[in-house]
Amino acid sequence: MRVYWTNIEYQHVDVDENNNHNKGMVYVFVQSRDAISALNKIIKSNQFKDKKITKCEFICPYNVDMEEWDESVEFGSPEETTNHYKKLYKFAMQSRNPVFDYFWEYKK
Repeated sequence: MRVYWTNIEYQHVDVDENNNHNKGMVYVFVQSRDAISALNKIIKSNQFKDKKITKCEFICPYNVDMEEWDESVEFGSPEETTNHYKKLYKFAMQSRNPVFDYFWEYKK
């Protein structure tokens, strides 16, 4: 089993007209035997019961030794950002369920 990661874009199914956010994206890490099984686990998770997946930008094994992230406003330096995603990877290694990063919401 390997840990796969993906970038999922989604749209809320029931959007309140007063809600300024109706779309978003999330990084997801999941332990699986292959990419298709990983994507199926993500789709079936409770996190998407009120969301429609509109795009899966990629899905591939996460190489914890090679992935380096750029500096981010949310997490700080490249090292802090890389460590954040390494933690998600480690959680996924210990879980049968998908591990979700923050859900980033887009304004209309």
